[in-house]
Amino acid sequence: MKSNETYILELENELLKPETRKSTEKIRELLSDDFVEVCSTGEIYRYKIGDTFYKENVSYEITNFDSKRLSDECILTTYKVGKRFEVDKSIKYSFRSSIWKCFNGKCKMIFHQGTLILGGKMK
Repeated sequence: MKSNETYILELENELLKPETRKSTEKIRELLSDDFVEVCSTGEIYRYKIGDTFYKENVSYEITNFDSKRLSDECILTTYKVGKRFEVDKSIKYSFRSSIWKCFNGKCKMIFHQGTLILGGKMK
């Protein structure tokens, strides 16, 4: 059996895949109906069924992943992401955190926040 951390890291990576980001069905499997995100721009996003997040020529890499159990049902993740733009090969880095709520072995993200790392370097 996978550890909770391994399972949640797989879910975080799944949300960054292009095929997931353009699929309303896959996104609905991973996000709770009341999902909220504090975007790196500072605006608040509230999930609406049918939303997608696909951007062409962008890839993501998670590093420094960590998780902490908040309760029997909730897990907090923190990590860094490198967002690579294939057109000009630039990379933007951000610190991210998510809260996943799990029921009967199935987890959905209920909250996410991304904060850009100024200066572009990730340490």
